[in-house]
Amino acid sequence: MYSNPMGTKIIFQGIIFLSLFLTEAGAQEYDFHYSDLSKKIYQQIIDLKLDSARIGVQRMTAEEPNNLARLHLENYIDFFQIFICEEEEQFKSLEKNKQKRLDLLDEHLAEGNPYKRFAKAEILLQWALARSKFDQLFKAGKEVLSAYKLLEKNERAHPDFIYNKKSLSIIHSLIATVTIPGLFKKVLGINGSIDQGLSEINQVIDYSDREEFIFYSEADAILAFILFYQANRKDEAVDFLLDSRLEPSTSLLSTFLVSKLLQRSGRNDQASHYLSNRPSTEDYSTFHYLTYMEGLCELRRLDPEAEDKIAAFIAAFTGKHYIKEAYQKRAWCRLVFHDDIPGYKLYMSKVKSEGDDLIDGDKQALKEAESQNIPDPLLLRVRLLYDGGYYQRAYVLLTKNAYRYHQSGKYSLEFNYRIARVCQALRNYPDAIKYFSNTVNTGYQSDSYFACNAALQLGFIYETLGETKRAEKYFDTCLSLRPKTYKNSLHQKAKSGLQRIKS
Repeated sequence: MYSNPMGTKIIFQGIIFLSLFLTEAGAQEYDFHYSDLSKKIYQQIIDLKLDSARIGVQRMTAEEPNNLARLHLENYIDFFQIFICEEEEQFKSLEKNKQKRLDLLDEHLAEGNPYKRFAKAEILLQWALARSKFDQLFKAGKEVLSAYKLLEKNERAHPDFIYNKKSLSIIHSLIATVTIPGLFKKVLGINGSIDQGLSEINQVIDYSDREEFIFYSEADAILAFILFYQANRKDEAVDFLLDSRLEPSTSLLSTFLVSKLLQRSGRNDQASHYLSNRPSTEDYSTFHYLTYMEGLCELRRLDPEAEDKIAAFIAAFTGKHYIKEAYQKRAWCRLVFHDDIPGYKLYMSKVKSEGDDLIDGDKQALKEAESQNIPDPLLLRVRLLYDGGYYQRAYVLLTKNAYRYHQSGKYSLEFNYRIARVCQALRNYPDAIKYFSNTVNTGYQSDSYFACNAALQLGFIYETLGETKRAEKYFDTCLSLRPKTYKNSLHQKAKSGLQRIKS
């Protein structure tokens, strides 16, 4: 048989070339992009239609098997499932998915692909937040640090990659007030400020106004969060959120975010409106906490229907948090609506035996139960009215009954604190300063939160009035006090205040 050495050589070279081509094609087989299908799935996740989102991910796996954006979406689903249910066994089961997703991103995406570090950082941040709900703070801290380093490295390598700034904005705004010694921050290479965070998230929002951007509603929520909690621009934050691209009428998560900020800013009736009109068809995941929020709205306007809503939440919710706090609110209902001291004691005994005490609200409820100090019913009504934004009603109730609370009386410290808060809300700053100062001076040695928060609020008032030296003094006073409840959140706000003054 005739053999053609030249022809054999050409065929052999062709096989080698084809093999190299296929190998290179295989290396580029996987990519990461937010397709139209992935955007639809993400919206279902944000709406908390988690079952529909899972079906969508299955479809994406079949139709776009090489698009690793599904790993990010899968992690979102796990995170929100843990967020709304707070069941520890479920957390442990889903936690196994974290490393698998990180490994797949490492294996199939090139180092130069900006989505690689971004997606890994997002997965780490979501698990850090989920982990914090189960008191795994050390692991959560390590994950936040790892995510921060990935994002910073990505930002240096790809400064025009807008996705970086979404996650970096909230880290940078928080990092200035996190309780880490300055030396450690320097060694770890951590830095940031509230202004930096605001600048970054505003860049993201500006981009999303011009270009199609999957995370536009999330960016709006982050800006509102930074404005409200970090920059102390509460009215601006709420007004922005109400005019934002969040849709409470179609999204349970939007309902939660909007209602939470409305509650925190004393716009109780608005919060109640959004909660009572939230979507409730079968395709939405069950979010029991919204029932509790609705009960709180009713309690704050002194509506007896609050009892049924709070009881329904306790009966249905199987998570870790808010249980002690909810029993405390049931106890308050017995005092506020019925003057029922035995009923109050019964539910406060449940505070001791049920739920965990990992978050501030549950800790405060447990401290109240252990103290065995029964709240003054009138001051409790004032507190609830204040929390709901019914300041004039609270003021009338206090001034009509001021004679009950003499300077040396059992509830005089709380009276000074409550009337100061109401005067502050009514922008009667001279009286607010007087009563807050009384609270700090007489409650300095108390382990209640009244003096600590009074100092914080004095800082806010003087900051508003432009008297930064006095504001700094009272923020420092707040940090010097160690109340048994709310210490972490009060100190965080004082540090944010000092950061704003320095900026």
